Amino acid sequence: MRFATIVHKHSDGWFQSLGATFSERNDVTPIALHSSQILTDGTAVVLYELEGAPETVRSILEKSQTATDFRVTQKRDNIIAYIHFEPTPVVAGMLKSPATYGLLVDGPITFHDDGGVELSLIGREEDIQRALAETPEHVATTIKRVGQYAPGQLETVATLSERQREVLRMAHKQGYYEQPRQATYDDIATQLGCTKANVGDILRRIENALINEIVQDRFEHPTVEDESRNRT
Repeated sequence: MRFATIVHKHSDGWFQSLGATFSERNDVTPIALHSSQILTDGTAVVLYELEGAPETVRSILEKSQTATDFRVTQKRDNIIAYIHFEPTPVVAGMLKSPATYGLLVDGPITFHDDGGVELSLIGREEDIQRALAETPEHVATTIKRVGQYAPGQLETVATLSERQREVLRMAHKQGYYEQPRQATYDDIATQLGCTKANVGDILRRIENALINEIVQDRFEHPTVEDESRNRT
């Protein structure tokens, strides 16, 4: 079984007006799509994760000409929005594509600041190639990496937003994770043009997500190798 991590970028920027609306707001940040599906009537549903206040997200969706129904709930620090909407022809075609070629999407699908979406397709190599060959003409596709798929190997990076990756890369580059530390929140914030509070908040969220994944994957669900090591 193979995987390909790709980035789709529409020539107009965001694939749907709803995503563009979210991105234009300073008080709402699109993080990821955790699930998406085209329905038999041609409409679609998505499970959106965003940073922001629930009432702000609800207000945006109430004014949207795209969303026909929605549910917004708070999940820890972020917002989860279940949205029923009318997809554009391009989006509808892309939602149908994985099933057409017998592929699975390893979620979540993350957003780039320019409206691009990053996802990983899982399946036979020839089927992945066929699906990518049928990408709509208004969509540019970049293949970031390919390889043999193993469950869980794509999850850590996939859950980070483009902004989180930018902050994490800068923290690493500045030596924040060296011992002893070579940089502070202030140093990282100066390089990125934001506040140290913003840097601290983003890094703490990243670290919490990574630690939670390690604990759940390695301690709560140990592998055969782990169990063997524990018995010695």
